[in-house]
Amino acid sequence: MQMAFSQKRIATGAIWTVATHGVSVAIRFVVNVILSRLVSPEVLGTLMVINTLKVGMELVTDVGIGQNIVISPNSEKRSFRDTAWTFQVLRGFLLFGLLSLAAYPLAQLYDIPALAIQLSAVSIVIIGMGSLSIYYLQRRIEIVRLNLFDLAMDVAGSIVAVVLTFMSPTIWGLIIANIIAIAIRAGMAYLLPDARNWFAIHKEHAREILSLGKWIFLSSLLSFLSFNFDKLFLAQALPLAVVGVYSIARGIADLPTMVAGRLSHQLVFPLIAAHKTGDKDALRRHISPLRMKLLLLLAFGVAAGVSLSDIAIELVYDDRYQDAGWMLAVLLFGVWMASLSVINDYTLLGLGKPVYGAFGNFAKLLCLVVAMTLGTQAFGLPGALVAIVLGEFLRYVPAVIGLHREGLSFVRQDLLANALMLLLVAFFLFLRHQLGFGSPFEGMPALFAS
Repeated sequence: MQMAFSQKRIATGAIWTVATHGVSVAIRFVVNVILSRLVSPEVLGTLMVINTLKVGMELVTDVGIGQNIVISPNSEKRSFRDTAWTFQVLRGFLLFGLLSLAAYPLAQLYDIPALAIQLSAVSIVIIGMGSLSIYYLQRRIEIVRLNLFDLAMDVAGSIVAVVLTFMSPTIWGLIIANIIAIAIRAGMAYLLPDARNWFAIHKEHAREILSLGKWIFLSSLLSFLSFNFDKLFLAQALPLAVVGVYSIARGIADLPTMVAGRLSHQLVFPLIAAHKTGDKDALRRHISPLRMKLLLLLAFGVAAGVSLSDIAIELVYDDRYQDAGWMLAVLLFGVWMASLSVINDYTLLGLGKPVYGAFGNFAKLLCLVVAMTLGTQAFGLPGALVAIVLGEFLRYVPAVIGLHREGLSFVRQDLLANALMLLLVAFFLFLRHQLGFGSPFEGMPALFAS
């Protein structure tokens, strides 16, 4: 599949992606605030641990079904589609069994109900039975339909979450709401084009999927470990109430990375994949304007977030969650580097080179294992958050090297964006100080306090 570049099509896709994602983020933020009023921080901490464990188990056998559909020249064939769907279904049942068995030792480690983990695992089976139609919308860059579908499913899931949690403000209400939301999404995907599948495994397609899948598996596994090590580490090192507060800060901090990831996943990745065999200089010229506009948006958002984090938390959340303000301010520096890494990783994935992303996530994971352990022991939670920022910087380096080797480097653009982000942070913090609002870091325990 080779499609002509159209700046109008790229711009339209970007606008739809940012607009619909912005609405989704606003809805989820409101839901998050409502849930924080209905349940205790301990329940939110428990939910974060369960969701993290579930996602981790899903990535244990990730062979890149969606990525294969976007990249492979054979993915329009019915035989390929059926093979990919069969892999997805089998994987779902396998993971359900593994997580159900692992629930008992995990429950003892994190002091949470084993049944809650097992119930949550039901959603993995439902996801596995879902249609592959979403990936075909992505492959064909049908951005409007794809984003409207995602938005509709987010709205439905949010309504279910609020209603069920209001009826049962416990971990059980939250888990059941999640299962229902996933079931709605899986069912509605069958109303999209190319939704029908049946059980079949064709050897030539299976080999193709697994060939790219081995690198996707390694990259996904390392990505999960590097992205979630902080949650799993802090969940066993700190009280669940503190972890619940941290989950609020982490959820908000991840929003810029989600914007970067969504744009890169839905637009940059399929565009690169469709033109990876062409002239790299021409490819860079077409991608560079979109990339720069995204970085400008992210730089302003991150800088504003750093300077207003504690004020926003104070206005929206009750007294139990006020420490999320300074946590958010620190985390956003790491989120900026994470956003750069996400854009670069999807660019490399479009070129069929996920290995650099795997190296980046390994570097970050290694840093977190060492630096978070030492930082928490020496300085408590602030030391752990500084380690997260350092880990994101180390993750960024292999992708830069990879893009340079592949002839598609954007290092100058990244340096310019970094400088702009830091200048904006300095300006906003200076303006805040002049207006008499102090610093967003005032609530943070001193690093060298005894």
